[in-house]
Amino acid sequence: MATLFLSYRRTDSPQACRVYEWLVRRFGEDEIFMDVAAIPVAVGFSDFIKDAIAGSKIVIVLIGVGWLTRINAADDPVRMEIETALDNHVPVLPVLIGNTPMPDPDELPASISAIASQNAVAVGVSHDFHTHMQSLLPKIESILGALAFQSVVTADPDVIHRACKGIITFLSETYSYKGVDDWDVLWEVVGARDFVKQQQLHVTLFLHRVVRLAELLELHFILSFWGYYAISDHRLAGWVVRLLERTPVIPGKYIDPGPETATCEMKIRRSDEDPRQVWQMITDEPLRLSLSYVATLSPLTRSLKIDAGAIYNG
Repeated sequence: MATLFLSYRRTDSPQACRVYEWLVRRFGEDEIFMDVAAIPVAVGFSDFIKDAIAGSKIVIVLIGVGWLTRINAADDPVRMEIETALDNHVPVLPVLIGNTPMPDPDELPASISAIASQNAVAVGVSHDFHTHMQSLLPKIESILGALAFQSVVTADPDVIHRACKGIITFLSETYSYKGVDDWDVLWEVVGARDFVKQQQLHVTLFLHRVVRLAELLELHFILSFWGYYAISDHRLAGWVVRLLERTPVIPGKYIDPGPETATCEMKIRRSDEDPRQVWQMITDEPLRLSLSYVATLSPLTRSLKIDAGAIYNG
């Protein structure tokens, strides 16, 4: 099931599509439910929607100018979506479109009037839309973190280190195996104090942000290219982009201690974060060509939830 369910009226479809695109870029397409994109053919609409809401972590309700028009009708689908969320104790996050005010409790059916007392977030419709979305995403992250169960990923204090090392090892071994060029390239994970000039052509991975989302961990990192000439940086960057687009799932052997103990998987996607801003925060070195990525670590069995010490106590 998707983590986030997007509820909206058809009259607000243009804004809903914009919000959906932002959520997909941030959390991934599989984690967002938007009916036009997620309902299979020849499936009962109402039952499918209710199951999707019950299995989600947050229901995001977009409230536009005409949102109240049918809310008191017993067969209103938006009302049904909110009722299903409340019945299943799924948090509802109201998002006001433009200058739309939050409805008063007496304007809503009793079954959903509780949402009127919740803190709402406003998302503009013009130039302020992107700024508002940048503020909305951390709120969603904080809700997901507060709801999180412990998992084999979040309970393992060494998984972040293994993941970073696994990414760079995967790149290094794949590069060597393919024999892309005759260059001798050093691939390494670095910290803030390691951004120093070296004599050897090298590619560095710097982890600058970790986010917990439900049972998942997101690792935000930049890959930087340290060549003497533009051609080496360009070719290496192009090779990395192509490889990670073709192989977005890093093989488990690069993450887990052994194949018999595989507990999680790691998917890589491009990030919208500007690597130049990250670079300026962490080093005074002259800017190097860099790429921003996000690695998502998830349990192999998403439904598996364990005690924090379980991976050590068996």
